[in-house]
Amino acid sequence: ETFPTAKEDLQLSLLVSLIGGTLGGISAAIVSNPGDATISEMKKAKSGDGPIQTAQKLVAEGGPQALMRGVGIRMVFFSLLVSLQFFVYDNIRFSLNIGNDDLKLYLDVLGGALKSTGGPV
Repeated sequence: ETFPTAKEDLQLSLLVSLIGGTLGGISAAIVSNPGDATISEMKKAKSGDGPIQTAQKLVAEGGPQALMRGVGIRMVFFSLLVSLQFFVYDNIRFSLNIGNDDLKLYLDVLGGALKSTGGPV
């Protein structure tokens, strides 16, 4: 076990989920913002330009930072959303006394069932 204390301590596990959710939300916002800025511009312009032409137009007019417009608020929103999802997941898992070994066993059984029935595995 790499972190045996985190397995047993509810507060530490929730803190790890909060930090993981925050970092995941920030990463998701940074990665997805250029695409969302491009789509928003396409809807606003109502021209026949495709996504590549619209992104090029955004960069030409406002520089590369035009693709990152609004990323700050998205970072906050995504961080809160992902952290909340992790928090709810951990609370349900702890309240039902479901450990990591239980989840591994479930996934092994599910994978075997899908494999035997020709599922997506």
